[in-house]
Amino acid sequence: MTLDAIILCIILSSMFIVLIKEWLSPEFTVFLAISALMLTGILTPTEALNGFSNPGVHTVALLFILGAAVSKSGILHELVNKILSPKKSISQILLRLMVPVSALSAFMNNTPIVTMLIPTLQNWASSNHIKPSKLLIPLSYAAILGGTITLIGTSTNLIVQGLLLEKGLEGFHLFDFTYFGIPLTFAGILYIVFIGHYLLPSRTANIETFQDEQDNYIYEFVIEKNSSLIGKTIMEAMLRDLNQLFLIEIIRNESIIVPAPNDEILESGDILVFSGNPEGLMKISHVLGLKHNIENQRNLLNNHTILYEVGISDHSPLLYKKIKESHFRSKYNAAIVAVKRKSKQITSGIGNVVLKPGDTLLLLAKNDFVKSWTDSEDFYFISSINTTNKQTRIGKIVIIGILLGIIFASIFQLLPIFTLALIATVILLLTKIVTVSDAIKAINWNVIILMGSAIGVGKAIEKTGLAHSVAAFLIELQSSLGIIGILICFYFVTLILTEILNNLATAALMFPIGFSISLQLDLDPMMFAMITAIAASCSFLTPIGYQTNLLVYGPGGYKFTDYLKVGLPLSFICMSVTIFIAYLKWL
Repeated sequence: MTLDAIILCIILSSMFIVLIKEWLSPEFTVFLAISALMLTGILTPTEALNGFSNPGVHTVALLFILGAAVSKSGILHELVNKILSPKKSISQILLRLMVPVSALSAFMNNTPIVTMLIPTLQNWASSNHIKPSKLLIPLSYAAILGGTITLIGTSTNLIVQGLLLEKGLEGFHLFDFTYFGIPLTFAGILYIVFIGHYLLPSRTANIETFQDEQDNYIYEFVIEKNSSLIGKTIMEAMLRDLNQLFLIEIIRNESIIVPAPNDEILESGDILVFSGNPEGLMKISHVLGLKHNIENQRNLLNNHTILYEVGISDHSPLLYKKIKESHFRSKYNAAIVAVKRKSKQITSGIGNVVLKPGDTLLLLAKNDFVKSWTDSEDFYFISSINTTNKQTRIGKIVIIGILLGIIFASIFQLLPIFTLALIATVILLLTKIVTVSDAIKAINWNVIILMGSAIGVGKAIEKTGLAHSVAAFLIELQSSLGIIGILICFYFVTLILTEILNNLATAALMFPIGFSISLQLDLDPMMFAMITAIAASCSFLTPIGYQTNLLVYGPGGYKFTDYLKVGLPLSFICMSVTIFIAYLKWL
């Protein structure tokens, strides 16, 4: 192994550790990796940044705009409400849900599909007495499976497409994935409908849990006439420095001050509402002139305030900041009641919580919160409040026409996918269905940075000979495992990496290895490219491997092990189907 390969291994190992530990955001971590590769001379600046000129990356950016137009049109909301029926069994409900979701996901980015349908499904499940945990993982899995049906179904397919084009190969056509995607989706849906849903938990949504249990961690204190707090601001009274309690709101006469600003002056008779734990309750009980309002404690939810459940988006400015340092109250005019992370609900020490992707916040805010922040890139709105902006009838017709036009032009190979996506974006802008500012907001720049950076890392794996070395090792197994064994090993390694890292980074890392194997064994590189794309996309084992899994994590009240229980058989099914079809098509 050369010195450059050894240095690359050190950089890759460091990158893996940071990604697994979630010390930094994925896109920043991978960008740091290519920066290190430039500084060490392994890559030239041109080689390191070449990924950002990749047509696959540009296509993904344009498809984000199209996806945002579809999601904001209200089409998805109307579709789901029409196809779901409370009179059906859970198996029938899942079938009616997963088929159209997977079909939609074949032609648009799956993240906005899942983002828009989470509140719709929560509303529907609540009104029909069905646990949302029975619906949300199937929603995510259907979107993932649907993404394997066409070239534009997921950004993973497009990054592999871009890497193929860089090699001078023709690349995939829109429906080349269909030979694999349709059987995969069919098998996956059948598994969930007849077997998988029995493995899903039956848990209450976060908002319902909060309403049932708020007395356990919501406390009220009345400021008495002799209190030393009277006349002081919240900051002067040091009510922001409590470790186990977090001030949510102040009730003064008939008015409610939420969120309570730091410069609010406290008055006699004010009711201070805190979230926290019993330890914090004991500490604040010793403050002179504060009386614990046990008997008359009121419900937080009233005509003035609403409880919202929102998910932190993966490009939110709140990420990796402590809540108390993010100026959350002043910026969003809302108070955080609890933070849901993985299977834990954090209600004490909220100010010191460092927010991470996938965190779900329970917010107490006024009625205008949705109107103010529904188009913000800071949150995925996943509360029980419907935030759909309905498009005009003409707008819906234009959007549907654009989707059908892309499909038609792709079938007859009239234009490349990038050109079609560009034309679609121009039409949306000219018809003012999407404004320029909306288009800029719609693009998930973190994904774009991650894709461009990951391609650079993949280039380093190929340039240093590391891809050749790994390929040679796998080829040595051929005598004992055969070609099928090598394909299974390659799929398995790709699957494990995508579960613990990221689907885009995994695709960029594994592509050069698969390409090297195909050259050494004189096999079609398209076979390994297809396996790379599918294995990197079919992430069902963890909530962190794929963005849609992370989106439903909090709202469904899932535990980490829930994904493993339901996803392990599905992962085996997808691997078997993929390898079998690849064998028939290329071997």
